[in-house]
Amino acid sequence: MRRRLLLFLLLVIDAGILLAQTPGIARPREYQFNPTQASRPFESANPKKTASDEQSQPSSNIESSVRPEDAVITLHGVCASSLNGTAEKKGESCTTVVSRGEFELLSNSINLAGKPISMGARQTLAKTYAEYLVYEQAAKKAGLENSERFAEIMRWLRLRMLTDLLRQEIVEQYGKPSEVEVDRYYQGNTAEFERMHIARILIPRNVHDDESAEGDKQERDKKLLAVANQARDRALKGDNPDQIQKDAYSALKMGAAPPTDLGKQARKDFVPEESAELFSLKPGDVSKVETELASYVIYKVISRETLPENEVKEQIAREIARRNIEKANQAITQSVQPVYNEKYFGPPVAEPPAPGKAAHP
Repeated sequence: MRRRLLLFLLLVIDAGILLAQTPGIARPREYQFNPTQASRPFESANPKKTASDEQSQPSSNIESSVRPEDAVITLHGVCASSLNGTAEKKGESCTTVVSRGEFELLSNSINLAGKPISMGARQTLAKTYAEYLVYEQAAKKAGLENSERFAEIMRWLRLRMLTDLLRQEIVEQYGKPSEVEVDRYYQGNTAEFERMHIARILIPRNVHDDESAEGDKQERDKKLLAVANQARDRALKGDNPDQIQKDAYSALKMGAAPPTDLGKQARKDFVPEESAELFSLKPGDVSKVETELASYVIYKVISRETLPENEVKEQIAREIARRNIEKANQAITQSVQPVYNEKYFGPPVAEPPAPGKAAHP
């Protein structure tokens, strides 16, 4: 049983690598799970096949002709009977046979992301599996399966796999919010979907020489603020923001001015103070002169709208799923507060990643 579990876990790790190296297949990650594909791991992700695809993959007729009990891997000279597959002893030699049903049970189990597996990835998995079966015999003869190191690796891999499987269960459970949940979120968070078409007039504050005296810098900043106030007055009168900025740059001898049209922006695209002011304005209104770290900025609202629910359903579903998955993971972990010996580990280097978002070491 321990040998079987070790091989299974090692294949899970290797399968993640080989799947990541196959075009169109991503390495298993918690938030990529698609339950609609979980039961169909070998379906093509792209129904339109190229000529090279036809050469690299057998036709569905050929594949369907292989029955679940038919052999798909045959190893002559391998007597491993501790794993899936049957061993037949013939004289002094052995033959290990893995059927299609046994191989697909393995491949479906370790395909945690539920993604379609290409024929190339399937072949790579088969070669890896066969290689492990061959090495198992030599490892057993060397006494490695009874070593303390083997036992500790098994314990670590068991913890890792249980964690990954539970995280995957959580994603399956909370990864697809209902239409009712999506609608309720939209109705309760309409401000999140407001968009403003905005023009920005920008007057840089860092055009002075850093080696100038402090008094000179202050005078220069006052001059730049005056230019910004003049630009705002012109914007209030209805002058074109692009022309206002070009004139300001020309007066300050600063070269080409950047474009003023920022396109459609959301509340999250601005710092909270600016966001609160801007989204209280109506089309045609102009903001006060905003003092930012490197610039004086004036915003003019060209238009505003609220995105309809049908345009943001997928975005809302992803956000609801993210919150629910994070909440479920926190329910498991938040009651436990690990204490680490800083004499051994040293002071904290970085904040640990959120559960379910980082690869294992």
